[in-house]
Amino acid sequence: MRVLRRDAVRPQIPTTPMANLALLVLTSVMIAGMYSASRGPALRFASSAPAGGFDDRGAVRVEVDAANALTVDGEPVELSGLSGSLASRVEGRADAAVILAVSPDATYQAMIQAYAVIAALPGPPRIAFPLRSRRVIE
Repeated sequence: MRVLRRDAVRPQIPTTPMANLALLVLTSVMIAGMYSASRGPALRFASSAPAGGFDDRGAVRVEVDAANALTVDGEPVELSGLSGSLASRVEGRADAAVILAVSPDATYQAMIQAYAVIAALPGPPRIAFPLRSRRVIE
């Protein structure tokens, strides 16, 4: 058995600064994750024109209004019938594109459901979210 002197100082590694650094990194990752998750499907923008611009001349317009009701090119459609309605409009077209216009008052769930139906179509067609113009208040 080894006998240590009472006045001998045992070496210690300070771990508190390392724990603080780990907490800081974890917090940064969590905040960055929350900001990226809030964008949802909007991160998957695609344009219908090969050059990168969006040509909406042949695009099908799907709208989700404030009451979460769906319309396809101005005709009211239930969520269960959205797939069939869109499939008949984009079938066989190589340049198939869908504009998904969502009211600011519509629920996030309604937008996600409509997006999921469009993305599940064979092909799938290119999907674009129109940008709302912002007014500058002077």
